[in-house]
Amino acid sequence: MSARNENLDSVPAPQGEMTLKVLADHRSVNSSGDVFAGWVAMHLDQAGEVCARKASNGARVVTVSIGSMSFLRPVQTGDLIGFFTRVAEIGKTSIKVVVEGWIENHHGWEKLTETTMVFVAIDRGGRTQQVRNF
Repeated sequence: MSARNENLDSVPAPQGEMTLKVLADHRSVNSSGDVFAGWVAMHLDQAGEVCARKASNGARVVTVSIGSMSFLRPVQTGDLIGFFTRVAEIGKTSIKVVVEGWIENHHGWEKLTETTMVFVAIDRGGRTQQVRNF
């Protein structure tokens, strides 16, 4: 495990607000029986969008960047994954959100992954607009 992975796993509990919780099912597995990383990434993106939309008082937001992520353990069918979010920064048109994925089991929570995402508020024409926060 790399130093980056050890760093991710050093926080003993989820940080932020539970934004999304999903159950990994048999439709989301690869040929080895593990859940696709892309399936997890899709849910990270959804949770991040919910957080960014809330922080912008309901503005339409789109993902403009997703930071790197490392997976600390495989996800298996039947795993319940909680996605926790927190706003790291709000700019003129953008919102930076930290999204953590945690697997819930009988021991509590085990960290799966973490990434930082940036969302931009856009208008109906798809043009960047000012974030309407607070």
